[in-house]
Amino acid sequence: MSGTISRPHTHRPFSRRPFSRRAVLGGLAATGAATLWGGSDAMAAPSLASAYPSILKFQVTRDGNPIGHVMERYRPVGQDLQVDVFIGFMVSLAFIPVYRYEHRSRETWRDGRLVRLETVTNDNGDAQQVKGRAVPGGFDVEGMEGPVTAPADILPSSYWHPRFTDSSRMLDSQLGRILEFDIARVGSERIEAMGRPVEADRFAMRGDIDLDFWYDADRVWQKMAFTIKGGFMEYTRVAPAPEDEGQFGSPLSTGIALPPPGTA
Repeated sequence: MSGTISRPHTHRPFSRRPFSRRAVLGGLAATGAATLWGGSDAMAAPSLASAYPSILKFQVTRDGNPIGHVMERYRPVGQDLQVDVFIGFMVSLAFIPVYRYEHRSRETWRDGRLVRLETVTNDNGDAQQVKGRAVPGGFDVEGMEGPVTAPADILPSSYWHPRFTDSSRMLDSQLGRILEFDIARVGSERIEAMGRPVEADRFAMRGDIDLDFWYDADRVWQKMAFTIKGGFMEYTRVAPAPEDEGQFGSPLSTGIALPPPGTA
C-alpha cells in the first residue's frame, strides 16, 4: 500500500482495519534529546546510537502470548555505524505452528546517512530479499516489487533512529518499497520496559502502516503495539541474554543468510 497521506491526523488507540501482514511486519523490522534529536545528521555516524545499549531486545506477544523476539545490535565499524536486526517468531494454534516469520537485516550508516542496506526474510515460506545503496541525491533499492530510488535521507523500518518521529515516509526493509504515513505525539505514559516502570512518549503512526510506539526521555525505543488479523501484537523491551549476540549472524530456517559484510 502506498500513496501520499494528506488527510488530517486523527488518533485512534489502535487500528482495527484489515491490511497486509507484510505492510506491518516488513521492517519488522538517540543521547539526550538535545544532542541527537536535533541536528543528528551532521554528527559522525557511530554517535547516532550512543544512547542505546549494544543490543536492544523486545519480547513479541500476540494477545498476551509470547511468540518470539525482535533484536537490534549497534556497533561502530571504522567510521561507520552498523545496525543489525534479528526478528524471529512463530504463531501456533493448539501447539501446531501456523505462521513463521524470520528477518535479518544489516544497515550501514556514514555521516548520519544510510549508505547500505541488506535484508533477507522468510515470511511463512515466502523468501524475500532487499538490497540498497546510497547514490548521489538518493538511495537506490532493489526489492521485491522492482527497483526504486528513495530520497537520500530515507530511514529504514527499524524504528530506532532519533529522526524517526519527524518523518513521513520510510523504506520497508522487507519488501523494498516506500511507505508513507502521518506521525503524531499522543502524550506521556508510564509503561513497563526491562521489567520496571518507564516514563515514555507515545507516538501514533497512521497511513500505509498503522501502529503505536514509545520512546523514553533519551529517545530510546521502548515499546510498539499494533493490531493485525484480529491479533493484538506488542513489542516489550526486555534484557538481552548472553547467547543473543550469536543470533545476529544466524541464517534463516530456510538456510538463507545475509552476505558477509563488505561483499557485493
